Amino acid sequence: MTSIHIATDTNDEEKSSTERFEAIKSIKEATHYICENLNSSLTLNSVADHVFLSPSYLSRIFKKYMHINFINYINHQKIAQAQRELILTRKPINLISNVAGFSQTSYFTKTFKKITGLTPSAYRKENSEINRIYTLPRTLEWKLTDSVFDVSKIFFKNQNLDYYYESSNGFLYVNSIGDLTDSNEKSGWIFTIDGKQPTTSADQIPIKDVSVIQWMYVDFR
Repeated sequence: MTSIHIATDTNDEEKSSTERFEAIKSIKEATHYICENLNSSLTLNSVADHVFLSPSYLSRIFKKYMHINFINYINHQKIAQAQRELILTRKPINLISNVAGFSQTSYFTKTFKKITGLTPSAYRKENSEINRIYTLPRTLEWKLTDSVFDVSKIFFKNQNLDYYYESSNGFLYVNSIGDLTDSNEKSGWIFTIDGKQPTTSADQIPIKDVSVIQWMYVDFR
C-alpha cells in the first residue's frame, strides 16, 4: 500500500505570527505616543500617521488587541489628565481644557461630563480633599482575566510603591500606598475607573473595557 503524505504548509502560520508581532508593536508605539502627547489634538488619523498605518487598520487592531475603542481610549486618557489638573492645581478650566488638547472649552466640558457625570467645576469642588493621584493607563500587558486590583498591584510594584490591603465582608480595602495611609477614617485611598468611582471591590472588577484606573488619596483633615 502506498503511503500518502500530506505536506503541511506553515506559511500561513508564520504570516499570522508576523502580523500579530507587527500589530502589537504598532499598538505599543501608538499608546506611547498618545500618553506622551495628551496636550495635542489627537485623532485616529494623526496617530495612524505616526505609526505608518491606515486609520482603519489601526482602529481594527487596536480594538482586537486592546479590547477597547480607540477614540474612547484617547478621551479617557485626556479626561484622566484633566482630573489630575483640576484636583491638584488651581489652573483655570479653560487652560486645563487647552492642556488636555481640546480646542474648545465647551467641548471639553461636554466630554468631561459625559465621562465623569460632573462638570469640571463641580468635579473640582467635590474632590478638593484629594492630594495624591496615581494614573494607570491601559496597556497590552493587561490580561482579560485580570481584575482592577491585579493590574494595580503590578503598577505599584513597577513604581516601587509599598502597599497594604485587607478584606472586610468581602470588600477589599487598600490601607496604604507608598507613604500615605488611612487614618481613623479621616483619610484613605479610593479608586476610579474611566473617571467614575465604582461601588464594587477592586479585586472583583475585570479590566475588560477599562481604559484608565486612578488611585486617589482623600484627606479630610
